Amino acid sequence: MKSEKRMFISFLLNFFFTIIEFIGGIITNSVALISDSIHDLGDSISIGIAIFLERKSKQRPDKIYTYGYRRFSLLGALISSMILVFGSTFVVIESIQRLMHPESINSELLIYFAIFGVIVNGLAAFNISKGKSLNEKAISLHLLEDVIGWLALLIGAIIMHFTDILAIDALLSLLFTIWILYHVFKNMKNVFKVLLERAPSGFDISAIEKKLSNIKHVLEVHHLHLWSLEGETPLITVHALLENKLSQDTITDVQNKLIKILSDFGIEHSTVQIEFKNTDCINEECLSNKPLDIGKHHHNH
Repeated sequence: MKSEKRMFISFLLNFFFTIIEFIGGIITNSVALISDSIHDLGDSISIGIAIFLERKSKQRPDKIYTYGYRRFSLLGALISSMILVFGSTFVVIESIQRLMHPESINSELLIYFAIFGVIVNGLAAFNISKGKSLNEKAISLHLLEDVIGWLALLIGAIIMHFTDILAIDALLSLLFTIWILYHVFKNMKNVFKVLLERAPSGFDISAIEKKLSNIKHVLEVHHLHLWSLEGETPLITVHALLENKLSQDTITDVQNKLIKILSDFGIEHSTVQIEFKNTDCINEECLSNKPLDIGKHHHNH
């Protein structure tokens, strides 16, 4: 089964069940069920965006989006996160009111909904778990979290049915919401790291500079910048200062070696600018001497 089809099936299962779940929360008067339906709505939006991005990411870079369309995933992450934040705020307020003034709950019907929730979300999680793409893996984790949440709700519903402790519903709702918000803010933190072009984790800038500088004929490397489009695809630009009076073949060989080292570090998209002692570099990090045309090379890999 193709990636998009797997995600679409999981989207349909999750979205339609979200509607049923919200209605069920109103019927059973369970704020925990309503809070989970809002969480599932966020998951449905995430899956829908992931399906769109799965198609969009296949488009090649063009003159409008010269780096391609991968960063659209950050926009999707922000949209789904904000929906979860607003929805969770409503749930927290409602849960606190319920703790102060407990209301009766149809615990028997809630048990049936919880069993149904475990089955539907379990099927959706199992379906998407067969995928290999990063989008599918991310969605699989979301749905697996849903299954765990429904198991907790099922246990709570059983306890309420036999003990009549109504506060359990509001407590479960608060716990669900806090757990959801923790992951939402954690995800938003990572999104802003990418938007602010922080260097991706897992890369040692000093080690990269040292490795590049050790290449024969390379005097130094500077003006190195490492960032990511969407948190998964690292990109780098770097200036390499070479010895003077090198042949064109030697310059090309050095540049290829620089690109190969960057590739070994896991950076497939690199821009290496070759400079010489008298190359005019307008950046303050570079040497600023008289320009030498033969040393001006700009390579995109």
